[in-house]
Amino acid sequence: MSQHKSILMNMNTKKQMWVLCVVGFFLIAILVFDLSLSWGIVGLITLCFICELMDSSLGMGYGTTLTPVLLAFGYEPLELVPTILLSEFLSGFASSYFHHDTGNVDFTRQSRDFRVAILLALGSVVGVAIGVNIAVHIPTYILKLVIGLIITTAGISIWVLHSRVFIFKTWKMFLLASIASFNKALSGGGYGPLLTSGQLLSGINGKASVGITSFAEGFTCMVGVILFLGKGQKFTPELLIPVLAGALLSVPISTEFVKHINELKLKKIIAVLTTILGLFTITKELL
Repeated sequence: MSQHKSILMNMNTKKQMWVLCVVGFFLIAILVFDLSLSWGIVGLITLCFICELMDSSLGMGYGTTLTPVLLAFGYEPLELVPTILLSEFLSGFASSYFHHDTGNVDFTRQSRDFRVAILLALGSVVGVAIGVNIAVHIPTYILKLVIGLIITTAGISIWVLHSRVFIFKTWKMFLLASIASFNKALSGGGYGPLLTSGQLLSGINGKASVGITSFAEGFTCMVGVILFLGKGQKFTPELLIPVLAGALLSVPISTEFVKHINELKLKKIIAVLTTILGLFTITKELL
């Protein structure tokens, strides 16, 4: 039996019920908002499913990949970024719950994983609050080039230093979360690569870092959504419904994938993906 079939069969009742609830939500939503089930909507669901599967499995890649792709299809940044934040708010908390339920991370109140997650979440509030307030004013192409360089450097560092462990420093993680969430509020992406790679370089194991990033990112996106709504930003059902459906469907499958993957292999995958995303960010702004 292939690994993919094994992962699907190992999904417990809670995860199966989650999938059924998401499908039910989507069917009800298309009726309520009178949406037609076009190939465009199916394609959008599939794209979001793949991007969130990558994000919930490796702690990165959803907003970083999805934002430039959907911008290329003509969506406006201030229409797209809040939608991505809302979908990641819901999928981030769901993913962190299932990562804990699967045993990839320990979110019991006295655990180190929980303390790190809260620290990163608090640091993220600072960054996202600043980012939302200047999102429509800053020349983002310069910032994105810097983000790309940072992400690329982080990916290369993980690969080169994957067998070394550095001393965990609270202030460094708080600062990292602030910078990552600032990036997230401006562009919808750039959060996971920085936060996941930063945890790995601080000695937190790969599986736990993915779960912790999901929790912190969910919290960050929740704050971002509240701030955008406070500024009068609205959501488009034709975009929001398929984005939510695709993202939420992937969550239970991704947590099973992380459970079964080798820790060293996970670190190397994260290193390669982080580097690729960084180079992609740089190239996109230069070309």
